[in-house]
Amino acid sequence: DQSKKSAEKINNLVVDIKNAIDSTVLVTKEGTKTVEEGTKISQETSAAFSEVAKAVNNVVLNNQQISLTVEQQAAAIQQVVDAMNSLNQSAKETATGISQTKLGTQQLNDAAQNLNSIV
Repeated sequence: DQSKKSAEKINNLVVDIKNAIDSTVLVTKEGTKTVEEGTKISQETSAAFSEVAKAVNNVVLNNQQISLTVEQQAAAIQQVVDAMNSLNQSAKETATGISQTKLGTQQLNDAAQNLNSIV
């Protein structure tokens, strides 16, 4: 009788141990699954950050190109302004020359009329 009770206790202990082992295996499987999912999420996050880094590098390169283009346009505009100033100066000099030519022509005309009146 005592042996029977002891055997039943041992059997119950074995069942409890088996249940505990089964529970441990289940928890371990869930833990492994969670770790695998975490690893997958980490890899996806790493890939996303890599894409963000590429996008930032592209933005930096585009900004550098824009800056260079703006500098080139500023230089070209300055050249146009310099050329316009040179044309303006030339126009002023031409206008002065035309005024002097007009004055000289007027003086020649006056001299010709004086000669006509003398003759």
